[in-house]
Amino acid sequence: MNITSTELVALSIFSSYFLVILGLFAIIGKNIPVFSGAGRIWQRRVFSGLVVASLLHTWYYMLAFLKWSFTRHRDTSGSESGPFVQQITSWLLNTGLFEEAWAIVSTDPVPWWLSEPICLFTVGAWTVFLATNGRKYAVKHIWAYMLLGQLVAISVATNLFFLALLLSPTPKPRPSLRTSHAPPILWTSVLISMLAVGISPHTTAQTFLPNLLIMHFLIVLPLLPFGHNTNSKFAIRTKTLYSLTAVIALGLRARTTLVAFASLPPAQQSLTEFLYVSWRTIHAHPAQSSIGWDVIWTSVSLIIWVAISPLNETQRSWSSTASAFVTSVLFSAGVGAPLAFKQQVEEDGGISDKNE
Repeated sequence: MNITSTELVALSIFSSYFLVILGLFAIIGKNIPVFSGAGRIWQRRVFSGLVVASLLHTWYYMLAFLKWSFTRHRDTSGSESGPFVQQITSWLLNTGLFEEAWAIVSTDPVPWWLSEPICLFTVGAWTVFLATNGRKYAVKHIWAYMLLGQLVAISVATNLFFLALLLSPTPKPRPSLRTSHAPPILWTSVLISMLAVGISPHTTAQTFLPNLLIMHFLIVLPLLPFGHNTNSKFAIRTKTLYSLTAVIALGLRARTTLVAFASLPPAQQSLTEFLYVSWRTIHAHPAQSSIGWDVIWTSVSLIIWVAISPLNETQRSWSSTASAFVTSVLFSAGVGAPLAFKQQVEEDGGISDKNE
């Protein structure tokens, strides 16, 4: 059987997707600090477990989505009689997997209500948290965590980054690095990306993919090893940026909730029916299940981080946990995370080694 150059390119791109993922895991694993801080063993075990659990759960559905997409193309294109390799290449050449998956989870009101939280969390609080704490604790290649989150699952990358912070030694003060201030490249990327999230439900077939790519591209820029000038006269306070992301996320969540609620038939417009429809929607399609459970795992991980992270002062731990839990449950982690991370901005002493 002869494979054309076009088919070979398609197979190479598909294979490269998984190779890039393995490469990102290798980069992160190789550069995670090895630090035997006393009193952090059980926290490390918790987040190691969350990495594995979130990876297995979200990717069970991701692989199911790939199977669904392939089967759907094969059955509708009439290519089931050809060689398997040609079926694969035909599928890859005629299906935009990235766009197809995102279209499924964002075109209708209820699916978007379930998917929007991971977008708000990622482009908002998590980008700021990566950029500031990654540099404060000298975590190498923080851009790799963002790319891994985009290619695998945000919950997996988030837990890996939490683990990296737990393994990092107490940072030494660096006058040239003010984590209390966000440089222009950070706050402009975050705010423009949040705008992209806000207009995502209103995009057309022509503007949907460009808007999605802009959102994914911009949040990588402030994580690259250049342009992070916290002493710029245009820098703003990190706490202010967290507050802005929380307010914007809250406004977007309120709008999305009202639209999703109004999309239901009048007989189903009650809280219990809305939650029931939402739960059914999560499991209505593997693409929706993958991102829906990514949202849940990310929210759970955030609450656990706030509760047990040595980055928090003990006397504030339970109030912070309660706040993160309530806001994340009611409004999503897109709102809860910036409020929780904002409380940690002024912590200059590093992660405590005190046994819990």
